[in-house]
Amino acid sequence: MNEITLIGQLAFSPTYHCTHKGLDLTRFELRTTSGDRQEAHHCTAWGPAALDLHEHLNPGDRLLIRGELRYRRRTDRRGGTLRVPEIYVRGYSYLGKGVLSEVNEVVRLV
Repeated sequence: MNEITLIGQLAFSPTYHCTHKGLDLTRFELRTTSGDRQEAHHCTAWGPAALDLHEHLNPGDRLLIRGELRYRRRTDRRGGTLRVPEIYVRGYSYLGKGVLSEVNEVVRLV
């Protein structure tokens, strides 16, 4: 089973799209912290979750997401193909605003 759970902080405002087939899509970047290292994770939500996340997320919000790790193909500037990791959101919980390191401490204690 391919499942990933992350707790992080929203880096930028989410981007909403409606596809040519009428599907709702929201993309956002979730930043996680591990020790001194920070990582950015590109996330995609579809359908009702996309609308909800688009309407309620703001930069700095903390979020727990559960999803599936996938790879999206992109073309680089030289015409080559890249595989970019992306998390397809299957579930989420709002954790409010605040310092990300506090959330990580709570998770470690549980």
